[in-house]
Amino acid sequence: MKKVVVIGGTNIDLLAHSYTPIILNDSNPGFIKKTWGGVARNIAENLARLDLNPSFITVLGKDANEFISMAKSINLSLKYLSVPLTSSYIAIHDSDGELKLSLSAMDSMNKMTPTFLIKHFDLINSADLVILDANISDESLKYLFETFDKQFYVDVISSVKALKFLPYLSKIDTIKLNLQEGYALTTSNDPLKIGDLLLSLGIKNIFLTLGSQGAYHFHDKQIGYYKKELEGKIENDTGAGDAFFSGAIYALISGLDPLKTGTLLAHLTLHSKDSVYKNINVNHLIEMIKETL
Repeated sequence: MKKVVVIGGTNIDLLAHSYTPIILNDSNPGFIKKTWGGVARNIAENLARLDLNPSFITVLGKDANEFISMAKSINLSLKYLSVPLTSSYIAIHDSDGELKLSLSAMDSMNKMTPTFLIKHFDLINSADLVILDANISDESLKYLFETFDKQFYVDVISSVKALKFLPYLSKIDTIKLNLQEGYALTTSNDPLKIGDLLLSLGIKNIFLTLGSQGAYHFHDKQIGYYKKELEGKIENDTGAGDAFFSGAIYALISGLDPLKTGTLLAHLTLHSKDSVYKNINVNHLIEMIKETL
């Protein structure tokens, strides 16, 4: 089994869902669910539930006891810097489950400095692959990319945060991004050009997601594309992209189809009110892959 280390943010997510189409500048009836999120954290939890036993380096507040207990129950090994409060994120969804607005308060992630990461040098250095999100500070990203010769898997999170990775694109093995993020890195709106440009920089696997229009996988000058219609109602689209990347990573490690695996895990998450689909396991996922054309 490959040794996986995930580094990045943990959030307390407040997921707000309107019962009716949202009216701006007004009070809208709905419900609010508190759950655990953060791109890197979501990926780490998904991979733990798929029995990859990852280690997760993050920043946690004194309000994170519930998450720490849950991590132990799914064999997710935590290495964390303790701060007063965990970072937070709020997402407001329309009645159809579509994200309308989100805000993140992640200043505590700036405390994940190279000085902190050096304490976990041996863990990172022993990893077969290192998964990063863009919530890591610029100085810590520089330390990681310049210190370790690893297979770096990167989720760029947003078009603004994607720019953090411009100096290190040639050091990235695998990247997940959407069209807006692809434009930020390549100044192209054409999916095929985005894939070609990123491949030319030495990235081995590019996963370009298009929402309901499917996803591309560019690798070894080959182009894969997969689209599957979502069955049923979207409950919440927060975490679906993280689930896609988690499924693709699991598939690359396990010799499965990454586009199909990522899409299926994303669909399960879209039907969940949490940022991670809690009932996933390896057998369930493989059966779904076998049943899907």
